[in-house]
Amino acid sequence: MCVKIILEIMQKKLFNKKENNFSIFLFHGVIKKNNFSIRNYNRKHLLEKKFISILNYLKKNGTSLSMDEIIYCKKKKLELPKNSFNITFDDGFENNFSIAAPILDEMKLKTTFYFSTDFIENNTMSWIDKVEHCFEFTKEKSIYVDGIGKLQINNKSSKIKSLKKIRKIIKKKLNINISNFVDNIFDICKLRKIKSYNSNIDKKITWSKIKQLNDNPIFIIGGHSHEHMPLTYFKANELDQQIRKSIKLFKTRLNINLKHYSYPEGQEIDFNKKIIKKLKKNGIKCCPTAINGFNSLNSDLFNLRRIQI
Repeated sequence: MCVKIILEIMQKKLFNKKENNFSIFLFHGVIKKNNFSIRNYNRKHLLEKKFISILNYLKKNGTSLSMDEIIYCKKKKLELPKNSFNITFDDGFENNFSIAAPILDEMKLKTTFYFSTDFIENNTMSWIDKVEHCFEFTKEKSIYVDGIGKLQINNKSSKIKSLKKIRKIIKKKLNINISNFVDNIFDICKLRKIKSYNSNIDKKITWSKIKQLNDNPIFIIGGHSHEHMPLTYFKANELDQQIRKSIKLFKTRLNINLKHYSYPEGQEIDFNKKIIKKLKKNGIKCCPTAINGFNSLNSDLFNLRRIQI
């Protein structure tokens, strides 16, 4: 493990030294090479070398437990091994299967994969990935976006700054029509609209590959809604459909009865008591957030915190 990566890992507090505390680590993707200038600026998809270094550190310093084992210890009030942790992946990128899973399997690190079913069914892109795609390929130097204002996109630094601004503003606007917003971005960037893309940071996993993951006893499969939008974005009937459809698709496609789920986006604004009640009604036993922090055996299984790597 190179010195730079060791120092970077140590700067993050990955374990809480208190007894019976556990960490849940949140990943999205792993790639061998970054082929873009703007895309993946936030390192949502880690380079394989760094991913392996992080896993080596976790394995050396902690104890890998499955989410089912953590739930069992919580219910039975059993002590957890020191520095217990679970690894999780959100969304459903194909590189979870082709790059991350073989490494995790070889190292015997128990992992939970949370998948959005529209991604699986249609290889669709999230709204922010579409916006990043526009900023990667547009030749425009500046644009005006309704609700955002004028944005400079004449170089890498300005594009990333504008992307951060869009992400921050839009994620707080629960009443926005996100499809119209994204279509407008394509138009003002003078690019052809796309719904999917097969780059190494866009291609989604297939049902057949999920089956192979599910056949491995160290992996757990979970849901992540259907369309990968914050669940608070939807009206009551739409919310029911988002949850039920995602659960039903796992049942009909692979005969998997989902017990695990994670909230899309996963911040405080993205879930509430009503959503938790609906998840429980549909058989979900545990649903971690994306809020940073550690957990104890007293933590609520629908308010678990994760550490994003």
